[in-house]
Amino acid sequence: MQDVKFALHTIMDKLVGNHSEPFSTEDIEILIFAFESNILFDNVAHKFLPSLKGLPEIHEAAAGGVETEDGVGDKEQSYYEDLITERSDMVKTVLFTALKENIFHEMKIRFGA
Repeated sequence: MQDVKFALHTIMDKLVGNHSEPFSTEDIEILIFAFESNILFDNVAHKFLPSLKGLPEIHEAAAGGVETEDGVGDKEQSYYEDLITERSDMVKTVLFTALKENIFHEMKIRFGA
């Protein structure tokens, strides 16, 4: 459990821009576990689980690329890097939306709806 909480701190640092690397497959798996276990955004997590589970799976090892003389390896590496960046942006969108929904849910409870 402590490992998950530590990993969530790192994930939140990535969300707010304190870490520049994109979200990895492991980060996404941790988020899915945290949402399923009601560790993170417990009031609204169920709404966002399908979005997290539906993110494309990209093997980061494939993004390492293989050098070739004709530049095909560079194009493939660039393609994988673009996919990883796009998936990372999707994760940020899901997390910011879940955060917003969680805040609205808390406000409804405190101030009535």
